[in-house]
Amino acid sequence: FDLSSTLGPTTRADEDFIRALQQQEAQGKLTGGLGLGIRTDAVLTESALLATSPVVERSPLARSFSFSRPGRPLSDTVKQLGQSEANKRGEVIEVVMETLPTPADSDDDLSIMAAPEPGLPPIKSGTWPTITSTKTGLSLTQVFYPQPDWKPFSMRWPYLLFIILLSMVLGGGQEVLYQTSARSPLVTFRTPSEIPTFQYFAFKFLPTLITVSYGVLWQLTNFEVRRLEAFYQLSKETGALAAESINVDYITDFSFLRPIRAFRCGHYAVAVSSIATLLANTVVPTLGAASIILSPDRDTRIRYPGNEKFILVHAVWSRLLTVTFLVIALLGCVLFFLLQRRRSGLLGDVKGIAGLASMATVSHILMDFKDMDVATHGDIHHKLKDHRYALRNSSLTPDDLNPPSKQEREKYTKNYLSENPHPLMLRAKGAVPFILGIVMFSALIPVFLFTPANVLTDRAPWVVTLLAVCIKLSWGALETDVRMMEPYYILWRRHAPPKTLTLDYTAMPFGWVALQGLLNRHWLVFFVGFGTVLTELLTVLVTSLATVEGRVFVDKVGAPDSSPSPANSSGMDDDINAGEETVASFWISFALADFVLLYMGVVALVVYVRRRRVFLPRQPNTIASVLAFIHQSKMLYNFVNTAKLSNAAMADRLAGLGKTYGLGWFQGRDGQSHCGVDEEELLSGYKFGYDYSRATKPWEETAVDWL
Repeated sequence: FDLSSTLGPTTRADEDFIRALQQQEAQGKLTGGLGLGIRTDAVLTESALLATSPVVERSPLARSFSFSRPGRPLSDTVKQLGQSEANKRGEVIEVVMETLPTPADSDDDLSIMAAPEPGLPPIKSGTWPTITSTKTGLSLTQVFYPQPDWKPFSMRWPYLLFIILLSMVLGGGQEVLYQTSARSPLVTFRTPSEIPTFQYFAFKFLPTLITVSYGVLWQLTNFEVRRLEAFYQLSKETGALAAESINVDYITDFSFLRPIRAFRCGHYAVAVSSIATLLANTVVPTLGAASIILSPDRDTRIRYPGNEKFILVHAVWSRLLTVTFLVIALLGCVLFFLLQRRRSGLLGDVKGIAGLASMATVSHILMDFKDMDVATHGDIHHKLKDHRYALRNSSLTPDDLNPPSKQEREKYTKNYLSENPHPLMLRAKGAVPFILGIVMFSALIPVFLFTPANVLTDRAPWVVTLLAVCIKLSWGALETDVRMMEPYYILWRRHAPPKTLTLDYTAMPFGWVALQGLLNRHWLVFFVGFGTVLTELLTVLVTSLATVEGRVFVDKVGAPDSSPSPANSSGMDDDINAGEETVASFWISFALADFVLLYMGVVALVVYVRRRRVFLPRQPNTIASVLAFIHQSKMLYNFVNTAKLSNAAMADRLAGLGKTYGLGWFQGRDGQSHCGVDEEELLSGYKFGYDYSRATKPWEETAVDWL
């Protein structure tokens, strides 16, 4: 619907036509194929539906476990068969009821049903019956939407079953390991050089490597559950309030507060997944490091370095670790039940701005974001808090026929989203303390290795692991912010390629982000993504160094190579033999740990320097925030009838148009100046605190209801 690209230079008649379209948009009427509503693909009568839908015979065992009440009413049967037929066809089906249900055989109160208000697009409201007047009297129809159930692999039953079984196996294996250690030491040695290479790796690095990898497996599931929760809430038959769906943020919120907020919103899958992931990423590595101990104690080993030493499993820490694994397995079972009993409502993955734009062109949802170009999250919440939305046939739509109750209106009076337009880890408030934390941790490693302070880490080596885990979690927050903001930063620089609209680094799993950043030549994304991999390695390295006496290795390096005195040589060897590290393993671990911390510090500093500037009016961390950026964009004409396209098909379609895109001030479909994402050429780039519309055309400004 781009007249300039289709017709060339416009005439007076074309200008009048465009002006008429702009006037319609200014009056709240969508144009160019936007907001046409969800159309019915097929119409069936009640008798035809009952005749064509086979009745599945159930065994007595299946009937005994059925929660359905005996003597199901005909209306419920039609509802079940209609939904099944819609799912099977993948089409919107309208069923014409031949018999009006009575209160005796239906739970639906027909007295509260009404047709849509005049002037609104023909959006059907779920499977609720609608009474319409015909020449022959009253006619009852029910509309059934297909309920697709696309889920990423990490949310499907094979993967969930795998991590549940893995949790149980690790818990049982930890108990077996403790019982074995209680009978006889796992490893007995006098000098570290006596330990075979494989056995040395097995007790020195493998436990931490397993616990860290286990945490990554849970991160994959938790990330997808959080990212797709809003779409599940929208796909429910009754839809969801804005505060529970399009205005909820589970991507950038604080990890330890996320379960509380999820429980408050009734998002139990997010709450359960977040708790399990926190346990797997913080408690499990810490307890794993504490459960493996070296006996006898440090003073005895130094006094008698030639005596036998033993690798044992600590009773208390081991039992706590076993219980933690079992608790996580139980949480995994709950998550398995929650995810398998519900449908996602998605045909495929929703990626980037293009994914949301294609879902917003069917209904009149865009009109809810009028005058919200530069609105804050608080403004958006205030305006939309009493609105309900739904996901129907891969399209986002307001649910105007199902208003919120008084209790729901009073539930979400406050908004918890940050009013700052820049993410925390890209601001001085978050970046500077994080960089200082990396520097302090880098200084701490030589302190507990080469000074008498290592007595503390010898008694509580898990403290070092816990600090490394905190560094890892903070780096994860930095990576999340960089992932989320990168497409918008590219758009802010203007004339971005079409693939930027389908680019979504937040939808990519662990490790894959670094590779995609490298292929796309988004170097900052690559370095940050690679740093995430290194943070897992850091946890393994510092755990292995926690109980080492580093001074003896310094003396060994500083000793002259030529003609060492037998006494001195024997003494230094005895000091080294008092521990569990060889000279080579110690210096390699120490050098790698220092390199990882140096890498993290440099990359974090570069990220702050390069991304500290505010380039958006608000953070794009909710569906509502993104829709407010594009609600008046002319590029939306190119997304009409694309709701069911895959991400690859969408990318090909946009590439074929040959347009570029940017973030800034542009002339919207209503002819007025707006701030957001649109096709080039824009009127002006975006500068924080500068309102282009007020500076150039103040007479266009109208009263805004939410101010």
